[in-house]
Amino acid sequence: MAQMHADVPSGGEDLSYGPSHIHVLRYWKPNFPEAKKGRPPIIVFIHGGSWRVGTYLDSIGSKKVEHLVGKGYAFASVNYTLVPNVSVQNQVQEVANAVYYLSQHAEDLGFDGDRIVIMGHSSGAHVAALLGTDTRYLAKAGVAIDKIKGVITLDGSNFNCAAELLDSPGPVADNMLVGLGSDPAHLRDMSPTYHARAPNAKVFLLLQVQRQGDVRQAVEFEAALLAAGTEVELRVFEGESFEGHIAMLLQLGDEGYPATGKKLKELKKKESEA
Repeated sequence: MAQMHADVPSGGEDLSYGPSHIHVLRYWKPNFPEAKKGRPPIIVFIHGGSWRVGTYLDSIGSKKVEHLVGKGYAFASVNYTLVPNVSVQNQVQEVANAVYYLSQHAEDLGFDGDRIVIMGHSSGAHVAALLGTDTRYLAKAGVAIDKIKGVITLDGSNFNCAAELLDSPGPVADNMLVGLGSDPAHLRDMSPTYHARAPNAKVFLLLQVQRQGDVRQAVEFEAALLAAGTEVELRVFEGESFEGHIAMLLQLGDEGYPATGKKLKELKKKESEA
């Protein structure tokens, strides 16, 4: 945890996307060769922390920022209000509002506002998956789902919230109960798997470490997306328990980390197909 909080990415520009001092994001311009034509897509990152802790800078991991802007992608990390000050639904809406802000300022910021990839880690992966499946949040913000060319989840959980009680008993399930409560209808409504029907974001890339309960849910989520005709790929990488969970956050972007090459390959594929 100390390593995660100390690993703050350098550079970037803070921008306000809403009325609160909490509603800020940091934007990094793409650093691509002069010969490259056109505007690149943007990756919008949502930090984790069980919806209750973390910020847009101390829970992101610097390697992925450096790696992706160096490959020619714009990158933004979104801050949002934490539970219990707001509900998780409010958090999802705040991130949707940030996506709208970015799409409206794409030309000035230098990226393609019609090619947006949403990436999240842990509970941020849950928010990203909801944005890519439950179109209510983006629609309320004024963003068409077809602008979301990809969703990348980094060791996500709560794809099926109620199942977390059996899949991941202990801290993960306990955090889910604190953040989302125990009402079955509400848990279903906050589960990306139950919203994984068309229209969805164009492509999903689910990257997991070997936390078996959440891998099971990712398999279920993948099946629901495929049934809806949505392109999806699931990959499981080395690393167990909380250590593997944090390692994916911190090491993604390191050329020696296996998931880095997989992520970049899929991003290039989405860019070429957009």
